[in-house]
Amino acid sequence: MKKTISIRIGKGSISHNNRKFVAKNVDEKRVNDNITLCNVDLKKTYDELFGAALAEYNAKQKRKDRRIENYLEHIENGKQEKPFYELIFQIGNKDDTPCGSEDAAVAVDILREYYTDFLERNPHIRVFNAVIHLDEATPHLHVDFVPFATEQSRGLSTRNSLSKALEQQGFSAKTTLETPAKQWTDFEKQRLAEVMLKRGIEWEQLGTHNEHLSVLDFKKQEREKEVRQLDSEIGSKELILEWRKQAVLDTEDTLDKLGTELREKSAEVEQLDSAISEKQSALTKTDTVLAKKQAILNESAHKVFKIDYIDNIETGKTVFGGKVTVARDDYDRLTNLAKKQIAAESKEGELTAENASLKEKNATLAAENDKLQDEVRSAKSLRSSLSALQKELDGWKQRYKKIMEFIESLGLKEKLERFLIPKNIGVNKRR
Repeated sequence: MKKTISIRIGKGSISHNNRKFVAKNVDEKRVNDNITLCNVDLKKTYDELFGAALAEYNAKQKRKDRRIENYLEHIENGKQEKPFYELIFQIGNKDDTPCGSEDAAVAVDILREYYTDFLERNPHIRVFNAVIHLDEATPHLHVDFVPFATEQSRGLSTRNSLSKALEQQGFSAKTTLETPAKQWTDFEKQRLAEVMLKRGIEWEQLGTHNEHLSVLDFKKQEREKEVRQLDSEIGSKELILEWRKQAVLDTEDTLDKLGTELREKSAEVEQLDSAISEKQSALTKTDTVLAKKQAILNESAHKVFKIDYIDNIETGKTVFGGKVTVARDDYDRLTNLAKKQIAAESKEGELTAENASLKEKNATLAAENDKLQDEVRSAKSLRSSLSALQKELDGWKQRYKKIMEFIESLGLKEKLERFLIPKNIGVNKRR
């Protein structure tokens, strides 16, 4: 036996999934047949996943306007992520697996087992609501979940991010079409097919041809395949758009970070230049004062040396007393020189102490200037790194431009702009 597998990206309507309102395609008599596998409040889920990381993030913020009071509301009102995502799993169709049939009962058992394995297999996917609908044409499983990435350097250390969460589960982007989300859904189809095979049901993949069908049945089946193919393509484009949107936002964050770093480094260079200028000015002033003091000291020393001419003064001895006698003029001159000698020696002592202090201060300033010269060389190196940083910033701008051009080439630009409008983010009715 063969049956098709369908994994679709849902809009995510919790009230619809839990039948708080009933759509036209729902048989109200069979609503009680639905099977609820998980039902946890979304706000409680956010508190459990992000509460600690949010408190840690807010504690680091010096500015109040950068703090996040409610992370769920922050995501709902922002443009980066959806509050939650939804996948819809279905085995077969309304013709080969209608609700109420034995095949439908087998499909329900398969979906139950698959769901248990899904939880164990996806550590970065937190399911908060899951239900198997049996009140529509074919049994199908709705899984509503919040993706969370851990050990993040930007924003909260644990934050809502589908692409980052899938990357941590091993699904990294290979090409523009092979996004982490597409790889993940293809992988999950394989896992669902393995559970089906345990019960003897093979996966009938789209594109196969059954020659035994009547022309009318074949055309009907082909139309159904076309519809499923379109659903798959729409889902793929939405995933591509989601991945590209994340790439744009990551690029914008990188540009902001590089711009901030560039401004901070420039401010550091300006501070170094100012400090060097001040120290050089102080050193020049100290050199000038030192030179003046040295000149005074030299002049005082020169005056002291004049006392030597005293040895040349003519003296006479008396015959009886042995006393030395000098002329009155020489006596007065000698007295004055002695006074000047005493004053000079006193002044010399003061100047010598002051000069020594100035020399010590000058040596200190010279050492500081040498240190500042080293900082000048570091500043020059910093300017070089700033130049490299500016080149990196320019490179990111070019990458951002190419991303936007690529999105426009896919014809997704208008859809991206609509998607980024806050009012379009949130819970919508499942089509």
